[in-house]
Amino acid sequence: MIDRNMTSLMNLNRVRRVLIVAAAGVLPAAALAQEEPPKNDARLEGYEARVQVESGDSTALTWLLLVFLAMVLMGAMFKNAKRTHLD
Repeated sequence: MIDRNMTSLMNLNRVRRVLIVAAAGVLPAAALAQEEPPKNDARLEGYEARVQVESGDSTALTWLLLVFLAMVLMGAMFKNAKRTHLD
């Protein structure tokens, strides 16, 4: 009796694993199959003529971040290597 119960439990676990793997394979495919709706810029709605917002992409914040990180790294570079933790 015990052997049959263990075998049926092992088969049940195997079936569960197969179902989980199948579900994990199907769900991403279903998500990728959905089409994205067209993106409308709300600032441009209501105009009769076709208007377009100028691209305001700037790299200023990226450069500021780069300068800040460089300052942090340079500060760490010039620390005294022989300092103790008693400071």
